[in-house]
Amino acid sequence: MRRAFLWIMIASVVVLPVWVLVGRGLVGAPLAQALLPLGLLAPFLAVQIAVVAGLTLARKEVRGPRATTWHDVRVVGPWLLAIVVLGLLVVDGSGAGAGSALTVLLGAGALTASNALAAVLGLLVVLGGFAIAYVQLRMLLLETRARVQAFVDEAGRRPIVAQDAVFERATGPQAGTTIRIERATDA
Repeated sequence: MRRAFLWIMIASVVVLPVWVLVGRGLVGAPLAQALLPLGLLAPFLAVQIAVVAGLTLARKEVRGPRATTWHDVRVVGPWLLAIVVLGLLVVDGSGAGAGSALTVLLGAGALTASNALAAVLGLLVVLGGFAIAYVQLRMLLLETRARVQAFVDEAGRRPIVAQDAVFERATGPQAGTTIRIERATDA
């Protein structure tokens, strides 16, 4: 499951912004005026998801087994699910033609709820993306710090110079010659 989540996270860089942009049209909701603001939100979401996925993949504990940790599933999973739900709640159109995927499923009475939920969830998704990127960056830095500390500890235990090292005097045409570079003076 953790391996599948890694691939879901990678695919979501493209799939989820497209879903937020035109996903409601797949269930019969209108696609009209909301395309412009969502056209600006979709690339921003793609970058946010790519940053979170990149920070997750940069960790050795994810790269090695090619599977996310349970921490990643618990932190990133609900955020990705919130983006899917946001695509269902975005209201498009005006007047009697306004609707969202939620209004198609529940009826026109859900228009106000869909509008309010989309506004709140849109803000939470964007702010949540920053928070999750911070958490993933912190995880990467802590893991890197532990790996560097383990390397330094291991290097401190090893001798720096081999016991059987032999140093001999250099031989050759310029052995023992000193080369001096002097500034040229104008006469």
